[in-house]
Amino acid sequence: MIKNLKYKQAVKSFLKYLLAERGYSELTIKEYNQDLDLFARYLNKEFDYEIESLEIEEINQFHLSEFLSDIILINDNSAATRNRKLYSLRSFFNFLVKRNFINNNPTLSIESTKTNLRSEPIYLNADDIRNYLNAIKNYNSKNQSRDLAINKMFLYCGLRISELVNLNIDELDYEDSSIKFYGKGNKERYVPLHQEVISAIKNYLPDRNKIKTSNHDAKKALFLSNRGNRISVRTVQTMVKKYAKRAGVRNAEKVTPHKLRHTFASILYKETKDLRVLQELLGHSNLSTTQIYTHTDKEQRKNAVDQLPEL
Repeated sequence: MIKNLKYKQAVKSFLKYLLAERGYSELTIKEYNQDLDLFARYLNKEFDYEIESLEIEEINQFHLSEFLSDIILINDNSAATRNRKLYSLRSFFNFLVKRNFINNNPTLSIESTKTNLRSEPIYLNADDIRNYLNAIKNYNSKNQSRDLAINKMFLYCGLRISELVNLNIDELDYEDSSIKFYGKGNKERYVPLHQEVISAIKNYLPDRNKIKTSNHDAKKALFLSNRGNRISVRTVQTMVKKYAKRAGVRNAEKVTPHKLRHTFASILYKETKDLRVLQELLGHSNLSTTQIYTHTDKEQRKNAVDQLPEL
C-alpha cells in the first residue's frame, strides 16, 4: 500500500491503464473521468475536502454511499445512472487494489440499484428530534451551548454543512431575525431565523467569546472549535453522530448533517405545502430538486386509508 497517494494522481494512473492496457475508447475513458471528477467535487462540496490535496486513504465507504444515494435523492438521476457511476468507482478502486495502492476496495459491499424506483429522503421524525435535542441538553459538556445552536440551525434553517461552518458573526441580523450569506454557487442566501435559533445563538455567544481565537478568520467565525479555530466539517459530522447515538435514534450511524437538512425540508413542506418557499430556503437552483420533499410519511398514508368509506 502506498501512503499519501493523491486522488488526482491515482485517477491519472487509472485513465492511463484504461487506455494502454484495456484498450478502451477515448469516449469511454472520458465518461470514467467525468464520474471520478464528479465524485471529487462532491467530496469537496459536502465534506470540504480539498481536491488538490485529497488522499485516497481518506475516502471510505460512507463517502461513497452518500455520493451514490444523493445521485438519486438530490440530483434526480435514474437508477441506471447511479449504477453506472458505481461501476466506474468500483473499477477505479479495483485498479488501485490490483496495483497495491490500497488494501481493500470500499465499493464491494455497495449494492447496485435493482429498480428504477426513486427513494424518499431520509429524515428524523418528531420523537427522534425531541430525543436528539434532549441528548444535547442532557450531555455535560463545555460545548453544549455551541452544539445546541448548531443543531437548531440545521433543524430550523436547513443549512448545508459547508454553509454552517462558514457562517460569520456579522451575517446575523437580530433586528430582521435572519442570516444573509453566500451559499452554493456563490449565490446570496437569505434565511429567516426561528426564535428557537435566535435564543440558542444568544445563549452560545458568551461561551464563544471566552475562547481565544487563533487567527483572523476565527475572529469572524460564528462557530469555533475548542482550539480557537473556525469549527471544521469533520467536527460537526462527528458531533451529530455522537448525539444521534446518545439519543438512541434508529440507524444513528447514518444520521448526518445532510439528514438534518432533509428533516427541516420534510417538516416544512408537510406544514406549508409550499415548494417555492422551500426551494428558496434550501438554496436549490431548480424546483425539480426540491420536489423530492413532496412525499407523505407513513402515518399520513395510514390516516388517508382509514378515511375511506365502507364499500
